[in-house]
Amino acid sequence: MTFFHIRSGLLLSATLLSGAAVLAQVDVDQSLTPAQYVNDVLLGEGVSATNIQFTGSLDQIGYMTGGESVNFPIEGGLVLSSGNAADAFCAGLGCGGCQGGTPTDPDLLDIANSVPPLIGQAFSVSSVNDLCVLEFDFDPAGDYVSFNYVFGSSEYEAWENSQYNDIFAFFLSGAGITGTYDAPPAFPGQAINIASVPNSDPELPITISSVNGALNAEYYILNESPDICMNGYTTVLTAVYPVICGETYHIKLAIGDGSDTILDSVVILEEGSFGSPIPTTYESQASPDCDPDPDDENIIYCAWEDCGPATITISRPCAVSSLFPFPFDLIAAEGSEATLDEDILGLPSSAAIPVGEYGMSLTFEVPQDFIDEGTEVLNLKVVSGTIESQIQIVIYDTPPLEATMPELVTVPCDETAEVCVELIQDPDYEYPPVTYNWSINGLDYGEDPCVTYGALTSSLMEVYLEDGCGREMYLQGLFDVPYEPLALTMPNDTLLCNGAETFITLGIEGGQPPYQIAWSDFVDDELSHLVGPEESITYEVQVTDNCDYEAYEQTAVDVQVVTAGILREDLGDDTYLFKAVVDPEEPYEYAYGYEWNFGDGTYGYGADPTHKFDGLSTYQTTLQVTTNIGCSATAYVDIYGELLFYIPTAFTPDNDGLNDAFVVNGRQVRVFEMWIYNRWGHEVFYTNDINTPWLGDVNGGT
Repeated sequence: MTFFHIRSGLLLSATLLSGAAVLAQVDVDQSLTPAQYVNDVLLGEGVSATNIQFTGSLDQIGYMTGGESVNFPIEGGLVLSSGNAADAFCAGLGCGGCQGGTPTDPDLLDIANSVPPLIGQAFSVSSVNDLCVLEFDFDPAGDYVSFNYVFGSSEYEAWENSQYNDIFAFFLSGAGITGTYDAPPAFPGQAINIASVPNSDPELPITISSVNGALNAEYYILNESPDICMNGYTTVLTAVYPVICGETYHIKLAIGDGSDTILDSVVILEEGSFGSPIPTTYESQASPDCDPDPDDENIIYCAWEDCGPATITISRPCAVSSLFPFPFDLIAAEGSEATLDEDILGLPSSAAIPVGEYGMSLTFEVPQDFIDEGTEVLNLKVVSGTIESQIQIVIYDTPPLEATMPELVTVPCDETAEVCVELIQDPDYEYPPVTYNWSINGLDYGEDPCVTYGALTSSLMEVYLEDGCGREMYLQGLFDVPYEPLALTMPNDTLLCNGAETFITLGIEGGQPPYQIAWSDFVDDELSHLVGPEESITYEVQVTDNCDYEAYEQTAVDVQVVTAGILREDLGDDTYLFKAVVDPEEPYEYAYGYEWNFGDGTYGYGADPTHKFDGLSTYQTTLQVTTNIGCSATAYVDIYGELLFYIPTAFTPDNDGLNDAFVVNGRQVRVFEMWIYNRWGHEVFYTNDINTPWLGDVNGGT
């Protein structure tokens, strides 16, 4: 495959006739290895390459020099071609091993077919042929990667907006990149294409249809030189993308013919332009720093006389070891009131960040000159070649370190307060920065001028101050928490009769309301409860105040359950000795009261009285016992007289109203049963009630 013009036969003839001259002016060296093309031709500052691979015919790659001699936009660079790389500059060599010899690339085909809808066209590319692919891993030293390139084609001026739409792409993958194109397994985020028309949105890939004399013409050059065998080519474009220094990335540079294997295209990458260079600005830091003028972009360092060592750090923005040394000079700028020689000690006029180092620190001091001269300014330029940064050192006379804080801060235990250190400073002076180290009850608490604190008890607050000159100061204050201890009251333990009731009332003093009340036997939080337990119980309560203090109290209610019984002893002659039996027993003599009702209209007292009955009837004797706390119990016993029993010897059950029933009479009878049998031994009547007569019938019959 060869590059040739198709605009006219006359131009083609002129091109062929001038081939010898072109070869003399533009040289395309095709003798290098892929690694040499990358390392010796393509790479620039801040990039190291590994895992270099090339796919295609070696005729498709070359090192071009002498471009300016034929007015080509790039003097020298790496040529990647879908044909013979040398034929872009009319070598006429052809590429016998290129045509159709390399498998297609689906990603390149997708990119080729993404162009038509973006430019309002409907053509499509059927295949990608004659692939030329150079790819490698690289580690950037800066925060972006970039390179310059020119795309050219022999399809220009004839095949725009057609299926013959040759395509190239720069597939980038690595840290922080998420794309849709294929990437090696080590780069799972996939790849993006960083070759597109500048400022296009959405991004428009570069082909003869997207950049030409009618579309994006500002990036297009119509070839009018017989020394360049491309109908047209782009201006110098830049592929650039942010990267993370120190991470590994992969770049795949690919070009191929669209739909055919005849008309060829090239992409020429400018020599030494592929890089992640040390940025054109770098970081300068001063410690301690200040900012008297926020609108000034210079880095400003406030220095005080006799304030100890100070440090200026010159560093690269990428926190990795640099591949190159970084020399720089410190130059006092015009308009400085101070000088490097008289007002600054120890700061060199030049230094260099070594290879393998990210940055370096320069230490200096500002001596005490004992002159009340106010503020002096030293403007420094940090210069390395064309790279320049600014540092401004503002020198002040050293003022004293003075401060105060409240000696007493009174705060309730359920609140907080802000306690601050107030610096005592003259507004006419500039002061070095002050650091704070708070300690409360011996524990570190903060490093700000103010702390917010709350506590349940009083605390000692201490703060240690140190200014940028190393001077120290100590302050202390009392964080007072006035608090009356939480105290609870409950009724004394109570002895209660069974069935009686009493109030359990909680009293709360001190603490910080509101209170949370939790009873052991009540679900509410009332202060008072009416209780009547059936057995002895202890009531417990826990109270928590608003400061999370807790208090406990309890009271016992002992329930006295009294039972009474009577023991009797028949002394004869209807006289009985009674004895009271009580549980619980008397705790001491005469603790209980005993009242007897003998049932015959007489009464008695004491635990063991004696009483004589008349023996004529049954009497119920009642005992009521009253304990020393007023609890009582009652017991009963029946006293019977002498048993008298009368059984008739005959009766006449003829219903004449005279002696018709067989009736047994008795006195003091407690248990009675009667059976009547006939002569044959058969039961004819039974009763267990002495008052039930027999009427002479047979079991209620006749």
